[in-house]
Amino acid sequence: MAAWVAILISLVALVATFWQAHLARKHNILSVQPYLGGHAKWGDEHVYALTICNDGLGPAIITAGRAFCRGERIEGEGPAVIVKAFQSIPGCQLVGHEFFHPEFVLPVGRTIEVCTVKYDPAVGDVDDYLAGLLYLELDYKSVYGGKLLKYSSRRVANV
Repeated sequence: MAAWVAILISLVALVATFWQAHLARKHNILSVQPYLGGHAKWGDEHVYALTICNDGLGPAIITAGRAFCRGERIEGEGPAVIVKAFQSIPGCQLVGHEFFHPEFVLPVGRTIEVCTVKYDPAVGDVDDYLAGLLYLELDYKSVYGGKLLKYSSRRVANV
């Protein structure tokens, strides 16, 4: 009888060990989860900038990036896509941009200044103006891989 009790205790300890390892892995995955957020800033002289920041807990591995103008995807890759996007936007002059070719690693707390635009004062609210014409989509993942995460600058209309 003592032998069966010892085997049962061993099996329970083995199951508990595997469960604890499973929970530790889930915790490790969550502790390095990236989160990309878009941040707009306005400067003097009618200058607007859009930055993407990794506001998460771990590095973001950006696997794909797409830009759209008036709902149509802009062909190309890397910094050239940003330049093409602003060629057809009246009242806005692209004065600076920073983009990348995937796969690109964005560390925690770091930013990419997607565009810096000098805009005509007649445009009014440049953030709303550009949001109605352009948007950016990024696919990214954590260092653990897993589920592909998405960032979109597209705004959803309030209903």
